[in-house]
Order: sequence, then C-alpha cells, then structure tokens
Amino acid sequence: MILHNASLPRQSLRGETRYQTSTDSTTYTDADLDASLNAYYDLFVTEILESMDEWDFNGEIATTDIVLGQTEYIVPSDILKFKRLEVTLDGVTWNKAEALDINEVGEATDATTRGQNFVSSEPFFDLMDNSLILYNTPTTNVTAGIKMWYEKLPTQLSAVTDSPTFARPYHKGLCYGASKDHFERNLEIAGNSKKRGNAETNMENYIARMKIHYRKKNQDRQYIVGAAEVNYDYGSNE
Repeated sequence: MILHNASLPRQSLRGETRYQTSTDSTTYTDADLDASLNAYYDLFVTEILESMDEWDFNGEIATTDIVLGQTEYIVPSDILKFKRLEVTLDGVTWNKAEALDINEVGEATDATTRGQNFVSSEPFFDLMDNSLILYNTPTTNVTAGIKMWYEKLPTQLSAVTDSPTFARPYHKGLCYGASKDHFERNLEIAGNSKKRGNAETNMENYIARMKIHYRKKNQDRQYIVGAAEVNYDYGSNE
C-alpha cells in the first residue's frame, strides 16, 4: 500500500485507516495519522528483525575511510542493528573485526599500550553511542578501509507514493495500529474501548503472521547434517 491514493482510498494506508475508524481528513488529520503510521512502521520493522533467521530484510553495507592515527569513527545515522565489521588497516588485507567491550580490556587504552596489545591482523572494535572505536591505531590512510554491515531504520513515510518496505500482505497491520491510536484518543465515545481492543488484536495478528513469514523467507538455503566423528577413549578394561 502507498501512503495515499485519492482515487482508490482503501488501497492506501491513510484511506484504509480512515475506513476502519469512520473518519476523514478533518477528524483524523494527515499529520496525526502519518505520525501513528510511522510509529507502527518502526515497530513492525523491529519485530521483523527479532524474527529473522537468514533474510536481511533491511540490510545495508556502508564504508568509511581510515585516517592515520584516528580510532573513532561515526556510524551511519540510520543504523538500527549492527551485524558485522571488516577493516583493512594496511589497505591490502581485509580482516573481520571482533567486538570487544571496554570493560574486557585489562590495561590502559592509550596509543602506546594499544600498539603493544593489538596487531593489525587481529582488529578489535567497540560501539559507543553513535561511534565505532577501533582498538588498533591506524598507521596509514586507507580509502574505504572500514566496511560495516547493519540493519537500517526505515525511512519515514511522507510522500503520498511512499510505501512500507516490508511485504505488502502485512501493510494493513499498520492501519490497525493507527486505528487503535484513534480509538484510544477518543475513549469517551461509546464503543471505542471495544473498537480499540479489536484493532489491537488485529494488529498483533498481523505481526504474528509477518514474523512467521520473515523467520524463514530464504528457501534456497541447503543445510548439510553429518555425523560427528568422536573417538572416545574409555581406557583399558583390564
């Protein structure tokens, strides 16, 4: 569904929500409706990320330049879930960087001590707020020497032709969420309490079905199961 379709209202998020709530653009304004739709859009995306097995629904890869002597780098502003980091500290050999919390470092983290404890072939990093911290101090400039894999936040719906990026069969769930918000704001009206409960139940049903869908979306993966060869030495029976 797109955000708005004037000729076919029920094929749009705004139109379907207003149909469910018996409202119009005056009683449920675009600003209020879009705010609710986007709030549930974020929720649905996080639900997808929690359920995913092998399908990276909103996956992204970003690179940044390594600067001589610089250990702190800004991560992408749309990052939602960090997945993997690879770096090339010499501009030739790539290595997977391992996450290391600052509390796991037993010594000081000044440049001299880091140089003694961390080698370029075994990079380590930490994430703090919106920064990525390399424990290995770069000794040269490397163009695009840092490569990050991550799940990104969805872009908010704003233009009338915008559409959620997850599978279309579950778009209507956003409308039930926005409908719930409307009924919740107007509980003084008779019947709205029950309507709010029904909308919430319908939304949760959509989330449950969506999570099943994304839990195993990649059907091309072939798993190979083999017997483990274990030699048990029970010693002599003598």
